Amino acid sequence: MRRTEHGETVSVVAHGEHVADVVPSGELDRLRETIDVLSDTDLVRELAEGLSDARAGRVFSSDDIAADLASRCEAGE
Repeated sequence: MRRTEHGETVSVVAHGEHVADVVPSGELDRLRETIDVLSDTDLVRELAEGLSDARAGRVFSSDDIAADLASRCEAGE
């Protein structure tokens, strides 16, 4: 357990067979979050589209976004 407290994953072997891994709790949380994201096909598609847009230079500056949000608030959206 001390090793996992320091971020290490520890294998558990019983009768000469690898039966489990003990992982730090933070790592388990990250794995669960990854599974949740990858299980959402719409989200994965949107992330891929967003990366494609960014690579192609189709991006907005933070000033552009702030101005758009301000105008939407003024319009009551």
